[in-house]
Amino acid sequence: MRKLHSRLSNILQNDRYRLTATYLVIIMGLTLVFSSVIYAVSSSQFDKQLPAAVDPFVMNNRYYDVHNLLEERANEARIELVIWLVLLNIVTGIAGIFFSYFLARKTLEPIERAMQAQAQFVSDASHELRTPLTALQLSNEVALRKKKLQLPEAKELLAYNVSETVKLRTLTDALLGFTKQQDESPLVREADVSTVLSSAIASFAPVAKAKHMTIEYVPLPLKFTTNTQAVEQIVRILLDNAVKYSSEHSAVIISVSKKRQQVVITVEDRGIGIAKQHQEKIFDRFYRVDSSRSSQYSNGSGLGLAIAKSLAEKNGFGLSVSSEEGKGSKFTIQIPQ
Repeated sequence: MRKLHSRLSNILQNDRYRLTATYLVIIMGLTLVFSSVIYAVSSSQFDKQLPAAVDPFVMNNRYYDVHNLLEERANEARIELVIWLVLLNIVTGIAGIFFSYFLARKTLEPIERAMQAQAQFVSDASHELRTPLTALQLSNEVALRKKKLQLPEAKELLAYNVSETVKLRTLTDALLGFTKQQDESPLVREADVSTVLSSAIASFAPVAKAKHMTIEYVPLPLKFTTNTQAVEQIVRILLDNAVKYSSEHSAVIISVSKKRQQVVITVEDRGIGIAKQHQEKIFDRFYRVDSSRSSQYSNGSGLGLAIAKSLAEKNGFGLSVSSEEGKGSKFTIQIPQ
């Protein structure tokens, strides 16, 4: 990861220098053209011919010819003008270097963030995939070292391998879903809010029933025009977390309201909650609040909330969380109309 990050940094640094040089050449070119025009116009004024018949005059008891006097003044003016133009170009060049580098950095910042995010994503995904693969390898190696493997032991090993394979399948499906939703274009249509939410709730009814939980939702006759697939997917992810991190015989409450030009959907649980210091990070990819939480609920991929946040940002939704440790969490989706 360090080598990849160092390589990306070197590439971006070289691009900054190239863009800085390009901007500087443009600025200096414009300055030189501007200076040349000023100098040409000024020189043309100095080179204007004087009338042929001009009377001499006396200055400091010395006689000067008007033509010689004005020519001397013109030469002095040219020298002074050149000095000022040189100083102007030097100052412009120095300022142009800093300004060009600033523009180059601003130009490359989105690319740099995207490349760093991509590198971090690859690193995190590799780490998450390596963990179950390593566990599978070790368990099979231990079994192969045994001279005699009893049937109960073989069944236990196969069951463990199947559980680790399910984890791998869940993680790869989440990775594919994450990359797929980033490439898809939003499909906006008008739909009934209750229809969208009922579809998401129905898919989690069996899981909630197995934990003796209830999903409470009072349908509201309200229509909205938005990417309904994204809304349903976000609600599914929030329901998955709510059911997963809630105790048995508890309830998950879904509510809908309309505030000004927004449809607001909330998913609230009475689960283990999230500590305040973790609430800003839970939407990061592969982020786990703590080791005990991760070990107790190890079926997650660590990508659900990251996918939900990415979908929300792509479609212009607001997605936030308020939670208190030990008392539950409340996720809010704000859908502009």
